[in-house]
Amino acid sequence: MSQTWKRVLSAAMATALLAGGSLCALPASAGQQLGQTTFDNGVGLPWHVCESMTGEMEFNIDNGVYTIEIVNPGGASRGGEDRWDCQFRHRGLTIVSGCHYEVSFDITASQSCTYYAKIGDMGEPYAEDWHGEPDDSQHEGYWDVKQLSANQKTTVRGSFTAKRTAEVEWAFHIGGDSVQPGTVFTFDNMSLICTDSTEHDYVAEQPWVRSDILTNQLGYFEQMSKKATLLSGEGGGVEFYLKDASGSTVYTGTSTPKGLDADSGDNVHELNFSEYTTAGTYYLETASGAKSREFRIGSGDLYSGMLYDALNYFYQNRSGMEIQSQYIISGDSASLARAAGHNPDMATIEQTWGYSGSSGTQDITGGWYDAGDHGKYVVNGGISLWLMQNQYEHALKKGDASVYADGTMSIPENANGYPDLLDEARYEMEWFMKMIVQTGDYAGMAYHKVHDSKWTALAVAPAEDTEERIIKPPTTAATLNVAACGAQAYRLWKDLDAAFAQKCLDTAKTAYNAAKAHPTMYAPLDESKGGGAYGDDDATDEFYWAACELFVSTGDSSYLNDMQSSAHYLSLPTALSGGESVDTVGCFDWGHTAALGSLTLTLYTDQLGGDADRLKSNLTAAGDYFAKLAADQGYGQPYGQSVISYANKNKGYIWGSNSFVADNAILLAYAYDTTGNDAYLTGAVSAMDYLLGRNPMDYSYVTGYGTHAVQYPHHRYWAHQVSEGYPLAPNGVLVGGPNSGMEDPWVKGSGWKEGQIAPAKCYLDHIEAWSVNECTINWNTPLAWMSAYLAEQAGGITVTHGSGGTGNAVTTPATNSAAGTAGTGTVVNGSTPQAAAASGQPEDKKDSSKLWIIVLACLAGLISIEIFVFKILKMNKAGAAAQPAAPQQPPTSAAPVEQQDPDSHQS
Repeated sequence: MSQTWKRVLSAAMATALLAGGSLCALPASAGQQLGQTTFDNGVGLPWHVCESMTGEMEFNIDNGVYTIEIVNPGGASRGGEDRWDCQFRHRGLTIVSGCHYEVSFDITASQSCTYYAKIGDMGEPYAEDWHGEPDDSQHEGYWDVKQLSANQKTTVRGSFTAKRTAEVEWAFHIGGDSVQPGTVFTFDNMSLICTDSTEHDYVAEQPWVRSDILTNQLGYFEQMSKKATLLSGEGGGVEFYLKDASGSTVYTGTSTPKGLDADSGDNVHELNFSEYTTAGTYYLETASGAKSREFRIGSGDLYSGMLYDALNYFYQNRSGMEIQSQYIISGDSASLARAAGHNPDMATIEQTWGYSGSSGTQDITGGWYDAGDHGKYVVNGGISLWLMQNQYEHALKKGDASVYADGTMSIPENANGYPDLLDEARYEMEWFMKMIVQTGDYAGMAYHKVHDSKWTALAVAPAEDTEERIIKPPTTAATLNVAACGAQAYRLWKDLDAAFAQKCLDTAKTAYNAAKAHPTMYAPLDESKGGGAYGDDDATDEFYWAACELFVSTGDSSYLNDMQSSAHYLSLPTALSGGESVDTVGCFDWGHTAALGSLTLTLYTDQLGGDADRLKSNLTAAGDYFAKLAADQGYGQPYGQSVISYANKNKGYIWGSNSFVADNAILLAYAYDTTGNDAYLTGAVSAMDYLLGRNPMDYSYVTGYGTHAVQYPHHRYWAHQVSEGYPLAPNGVLVGGPNSGMEDPWVKGSGWKEGQIAPAKCYLDHIEAWSVNECTINWNTPLAWMSAYLAEQAGGITVTHGSGGTGNAVTTPATNSAAGTAGTGTVVNGSTPQAAAASGQPEDKKDSSKLWIIVLACLAGLISIEIFVFKILKMNKAGAAAQPAAPQQPPTSAAPVEQQDPDSHQS
């Protein structure tokens, strides 16, 4: 098949799918095993680069070729291992015993060097089925590396007959001592054809088609705001209908046009059906055929299952403890259970960053693994621990702490007489105490982090991790995290376990004094070998936070003086700067903690005197900002674009954007508590709507919750996508979400280029896409916090000992025929679910000619849609204006296992 015809067919298939058609996926050509062969469409996947040790590469997919610049080739002479420190590879291949295969490719290098190509095992014992030989008879003569002459294209053709059936990779080793930095490799015309069978031909997945009406896929609360987003460019209001499960209309309304939504590139309308308050299962529809997914309207139990699943995340990510199936409340509990990892966790103290105050090893067993890797970080653990303890403290002050009592959560400690939520938090607090410098000038300081000496692969259980463990030097920020959380823990434990409470307070005081003695010990911003950097250049916010917690816990005037003299006193910012951030749209994160101190003070305003009014004013000002932002956004999120990072001055969504949506919702919750202003509660509800499906990607960003929920968070153990021997993630895991920085090779290999994808659409659900699909402790704590808060506001939390998740099912999306507009609505008389069940309305028949018109237009060459590339589609359907499609998702079938992925989520 000619390349031109394949492009036309690809465009027709993609357009038909966007029009709501259903076409079977087809292989590119009979016998072809590869997902990409020519790179003519700008897409590299499933081909991708992989770095290990000191290897470093930059790549580009353009002009029909895949080019890779070797920044650091690795190899023994440059601190690496060998030629495989830099790799270019395609995984997910199956060879079958007795079948014959023909191999070919073009390779060029800008400097004379060597390379090695092999088809074989992805791990031990690393058997090789082919490594460059023209035919089987020459297999033993081709074990050596092959020479390339500068700027001379080499075309290689070979063949082999498989002597076994196996899952294999095709990998090029392009690093090592024989390759010079700056060498550029060019690849094209890749082919692996089985001449005997088409059984394992590569078959591209169908592109995902989003719904025309985007909703909270889990559901809405009866007495709270209920809003959805309609894709439409109509200038006036569009009538919409809320229909029950039988298809009967129970409410009619008119949409509000919002125009072009800058963050998504979509023309949108807002659908407001808050007036309708009857519990049940529903969907939204317009006269033109735009349709939403089904969702529920209900009470607090709607989020209760998600609350306990979100909290179960922490048990499942404990380090140093066997994870038992009896305490796993969602997913395949048998496969999610695992042996204890890093027990004991003896790590070597590194003398780096100018530090030489201690050496040797220290036992730091316990705590939570931070994210998808096996690192444990005090600063990220600090905000996570604070949020969990604050969730309990807030319940004591404002809600119902009995929902966290002993026996309410699935953890081993759920019969020890203490509140289960505090038991879970204690597991991290006790680890904090193990991270303290024991002797010398820096005694009382906290080590910054512990992790492997190099990045581990995916599909590695904690107990299987054999890498050396290293402890990075103490820092001021880490020490103050211990001080703040220790003081907070004291308040919560003093009437439950006085001895433990006193130990927490003593640790906090010692840490605070140690930080004062060493106020400028910072972690560098850019060190992420084997673990996230978590760098900082200012600890004044941590000093303020710790002083607030210590003052509230002790009443000591010295802490009050420190608190009041801080430039952060009573501050609740709406933009974060310094360290890794420039102007992030947020109130707090792990590197900007001043707001945590101020939020604690809102629970103890009786200790502030006249300053309580000032705090309230600051809180309402921040609440006003985030509430207006949520109201103005086309998808209702209290978040927006900013400079991506200190190292990337472009604007867009930053790493972990979903966490800022959740964190900013917590600020709105506090503002509502303080004022009773419904606008703040509406903004908080809207934030959760966005996370659960009312977003431009039509994804619920929480595993197991919603009819199109994410499935493949980036996690070493929840790695079923790359190895069937490992489990899928449990329910209740929040992923990082859209990230304009596009830092990982999987996202860049999809054909996306920075600045060409709308910020709120820079997302794909793949385990290798660590810059958008990571999961972490400091993202799941705000998910749990907000799930609890809204469930409490909606009538109360229902204690569940099993998942309320709906699973990872994917429903058929609605036809793309957007319409819509604004205004009030009316409840149809007698439209209870029971009354409406008897009078279902037939759906309008779709005009079957639409699909043919679109396909013919494609075949005429008027539209060329390349999968994975974000483009604005102009479709003239039912008077609807143009809607840029959500970027198509890469295939999930050929997932690689990265040897290195800077898992340094910095949000």
